[in-house]
Amino acid sequence: MRRSLLLSFALLPLAFAAPAEAQDNLREVYFLDLVKSRTGNTIVVEADPDTEILVFNGGELALDNRNLIVVARHARIDADTIIKSFGLVSRLPRPGRPPQAAAGADGAEPGAAGADGVTGTPGAAGDNGSPAGKVVLRIGEIAGNGRLLVNLDGQDGGKGQEGGQGGDGGKGADGKAGKCGADPIQAGGAGGWGGIGGQGGPGGRGGNGGILIYSDALARLIEAGRFAFSTASGQPGSGGDPGEPGNVGLGGDGAPASAPCAAGVDGAPGSRHFGASPGPMGAPGRDGTAAKDENE
Repeated sequence: MRRSLLLSFALLPLAFAAPAEAQDNLREVYFLDLVKSRTGNTIVVEADPDTEILVFNGGELALDNRNLIVVARHARIDADTIIKSFGLVSRLPRPGRPPQAAAGADGAEPGAAGADGVTGTPGAAGDNGSPAGKVVLRIGEIAGNGRLLVNLDGQDGGKGQEGGQGGDGGKGADGKAGKCGADPIQAGGAGGWGGIGGQGGPGGRGGNGGILIYSDALARLIEAGRFAFSTASGQPGSGGDPGEPGNVGLGGDGAPASAPCAAGVDGAPGSRHFGASPGPMGAPGRDGTAAKDENE
């Protein structure tokens, strides 16, 4: 199954058996210049096997969901050249937060307490990281002292959205007035509590690592550190921050009274329900693969 994936490209033929001409007689063509011509989802960089030498003269190429095939009988690495999966290593955090939850109802009867605010809405999930693409490097003889570095790590998942704020507590109802020495003087109702904030959104999944196929000539450069690669999975996104609790509800006013009777006590304000949790971390992606070209 893995081999069928690795060889699913329509690979361009390249014979490495013929002896190379002296490199001084070959016309230099530059890797990043040839990359500028892109069609579809695959970039093909090809140097004429009889007249051209492909030169890696530094710089970076971010594939950003594209595949890459490089075919060259003759190549030279003059400066460190990087081929990487993405220009943006991680998906951006999910922006914003849900609207604030509904407030609790005010006290309905004289002296009744206000209701607690509604729990905040959970945040939305973070964006999943994109999987890295496929790179085939069919390169023959290689000169030069630079390095070719290939990073086909999957993209990291994005952070989840912040949870929504809890609803505000409802206001306590005012106390009912009475007659001094006859009806009791009523206290104001207590204010409702601010609702607990919403849970943070789950983080996005990490993207899968890519697939790399490289030639025997490149394999011989690994030990010297002139060719290095990575095909790791992207990191899972972190969970979103918990939402803030709602604001406290105000207590109702105590009922007034004439002397010598005391007026009713004002209702106490509510408090705030804390304890919302951050969102769970996203799932990890799968590691990719790297192997020497069996099709040479």
